[in-house]
Parts: sequence; C-alpha cells; structure tokens
Amino acid sequence: MASQAVERPSALAGIWGECIAEFFGTMVLILFGDGCVASFALFTNLNGPTPFANEWIVIILGWGLAVMLGIYVAGAISGAHLNPAVTLALAVRGKLPWNKVLYYMAAQVLGAFVAAALLYFVYKGAIDNAVLAAGGKNVADVAGGVFYTSPKGFVSLFNAFGDEFIGTALLVGLIFAITDGRNQPVQGNINPLIIGLLIVAIGASFGLNSGYAINPARDFGPRLWMAIVSGGESIAVNNYYFWLPIVAPLLGGVAGAYIYDFTIGRVIAAKGLGQSGSAETKGEAVREPAVD
Repeated sequence: MASQAVERPSALAGIWGECIAEFFGTMVLILFGDGCVASFALFTNLNGPTPFANEWIVIILGWGLAVMLGIYVAGAISGAHLNPAVTLALAVRGKLPWNKVLYYMAAQVLGAFVAAALLYFVYKGAIDNAVLAAGGKNVADVAGGVFYTSPKGFVSLFNAFGDEFIGTALLVGLIFAITDGRNQPVQGNINPLIIGLLIVAIGASFGLNSGYAINPARDFGPRLWMAIVSGGESIAVNNYYFWLPIVAPLLGGVAGAYIYDFTIGRVIAAKGLGQSGSAETKGEAVREPAVD
C-alpha cells in the first residue's frame, strides 16, 4: 500500500503564531497610545495652544481606542492579552498554560519596544524642538513622558503603587467579568470596544496620579528604547521608579483575577447561571432561593 505523505503543521499554528499576534497587537496598542501622548505633550504650546491637543480626554480616549484596535489585531489568535499583567493573571487562575507565559510577555515587551522606536523617529523633529526649547536637557527629562509613566511630584511612592495596583486589579477583574460567558456576555466582536471603554474609565478615574501604566509592557518596552537614546536616564529617573509600573500591575492583575473568581464567579457558579442544563435554559420554572 502506497504510503501517504503527512503534511507537518505550520509553526504559525502554535505558540510562535500566538507570539506574533501578541507582538503586533501590542505594537498597535503602543503606536496609537503613545502617539496620542506625543500629540498631548509635544504640540500643546507649539506656535500657541493647539486646540484639543492639551485636553486629558485626548489621552483617555486615545488609549481606549488603542487597546480596542490592538485586541482586534490579536484577539482571535492569542486572546490579545497585550499586557503581562493579564497573561500572569490568566496563568495563575489556570486559564493559560504556564509554559506560554514568558513567551507572551517577551513578545509584548518587544512589540512595545519596536513601537516606541518607530514613534521616536516619526516625532524626532518635535522631540528635538522640545529639547532645544528646554535648553538642551536630556531627552528623557524632556520627552520621556511620551513613552513611559511617572508620578506627579506630590504623589508618594505608596500612592503611585496603590494607583497602579488598583487600576490593574479593576482592569483584569472587569476583563474577567466582560469575557465570562456565564455573566451577561457581550458578543465576541464587541468585546474589544467594551474593554476599550474600560480603559477610558480607568484613565478618567485613576489616570493622573501616575499616568496609569496598568501594563508592564506598555511602560517597560518604551522605557528600554528611551534608555538607549538617553544614556540610561529613563531607568534612573525618579529614583529608579521604573520597577513600580512592573511590579504593581503584576500584583494588581493577580488580585483582580482572584477577587472576581472567588466572589462574582463563585456566585454565578452557585446559581448555575449560563449552564446548558440550568432551569432557565430548559424553560422550567425557576424557584426563588431559600432564605436562611
């Protein structure tokens, strides 16, 4: 009997393809997100105030749309984490194999790094103009805020940590709620829009203390690029603040995942909501729960 050739599956069908999706999804996220920050920071007072450019709503809407578009790029392939805090939270809760975690995180940081490099060259003229206007200060001191976050001068380290921790806990906990098929789920193609609006809400409520990184890759990837062009100043700035937008979001994301799964998630499971065998889906009468 003639042997049949077995076609080997493409490497793109596995984790390699998922990492490519995370890379490009995160790159799109940073291109639009840090791009709107560049408009806010570099053009506000250029030849007089630029209408709309200096409004905080540019930042929160820009980042919300950036997240939405990044999810549309990668959602069907990898789930579009685009954020190491989301990746870690999913792994901790058993919703992502641990052997994928470092690969996803590396792809996310690399995507953010490349996006920052592209933005730097696109906005090089505006950055040089800002450095010149500031008397030749280090580029990180003048334009670093376009690429990475930092706390306001009156915000303590404790406050900044709490801001990033709570903001990321809200992000991950609400992503769990939005994508939970048992809990009034939206259609899959609308998920990116809803999560984008979640980013807008977090920015409006928790954005100004520390710049709401809520994503270690969003902060660290561009900070690495700026370290190259600034001689390491972006790492040393604010007394080596760089660690906080990494650690606080990672811890906050895990906390948000646990809080959702062990509160609302447990309630949904106890009530049997969203299960194909539940009374609601069978069309049977639903009894009120007994009250102790």
